[in-house]
Amino acid sequence: MQINNSSFLYGQQGFQRSQDRLDQASQKVADASKQTLGSDQTKDSGLYGSPIQDGLIEAKSSELDAKANAKVIEASDKTIGRLIDISV
Repeated sequence: MQINNSSFLYGQQGFQRSQDRLDQASQKVADASKQTLGSDQTKDSGLYGSPIQDGLIEAKSSELDAKANAKVIEASDKTIGRLIDISV
C-alpha cells in the first residue's frame, strides 16, 4: 500500500513561507523604526497606516499562518501514524 504524504509537504512549505513573511515583516518594522521624526509621513504611509503598523500586522498574520500550517503538519503526522498502524 502506497501512502501519500503530500499534506505534510504542503504544511512544511506553508510553514516555511510563513517564516519568510515573518522575516520580511520584522525587517519592515526595523527599517521603519530607523526613520527620523522629521521625515515626511505621507509618503511613508503603508497599507494599514504607518510602515511599523504594516510590519506588525504582517507579523501577526504570518504567526497565525504558521500556527495553521503546524496544525496541518500535526494532522498529517497523526493520519500517517494511524495508516501505518493499520497496515502493519
